[in-house]
Amino acid sequence: MRITLHKLAILPGLFLSSSVLATDINVDFTATVKASTCNITLTGNNVTSDGNDTYTLTFPGTIGLDKIANKTTQAQANFNLIASGCTTGVSKITTKLSGNASGSSPALIIPSTSDTTSTTDYIGMGIKRIDTDDSTFLTPNSAQSIIWSGTEISSAEGLKLTVALRETSAGRGVPGDFRAQATFNFIYE
Repeated sequence: MRITLHKLAILPGLFLSSSVLATDINVDFTATVKASTCNITLTGNNVTSDGNDTYTLTFPGTIGLDKIANKTTQAQANFNLIASGCTTGVSKITTKLSGNASGSSPALIIPSTSDTTSTTDYIGMGIKRIDTDDSTFLTPNSAQSIIWSGTEISSAEGLKLTVALRETSAGRGVPGDFRAQATFNFIYE
């Protein structure tokens, strides 16, 4: 009986011994990581560039407050975001928007309070795909985004957008000079 008990005590010791079962495996992982990006430019009538990824879109002429209040096409301007020089493998571009959102109309971007060149009040700008209604404004500083189609990525016309001036509170718009800044953020996949 003792021999059997002794053997049972040794066998589990052999199976549990770290020196008997231990094996080191060294694995080197290597990969090539490429940044998938595109060059994005903004084009359109009355668009100027400073050459450093900053663009200015100037509405032609003077826009009557009635055009803004009535949401007419005279209070809108079209522009395009063009993707070029995309690295191989870019099949999806997601665009988000940031800016100084209106408290009463969060889909509209309003002038910065520190910008003394903007003299309007209760006026903001919304950005949407061309030929869509105002319910499709891209809400700044949110998870909302526009996903480019394959055609928009590869086309010379790119992503067609509209900026529309709107009252942030109906009937309260104050005329004057308007200036607000929107920043487009791009995610490439």
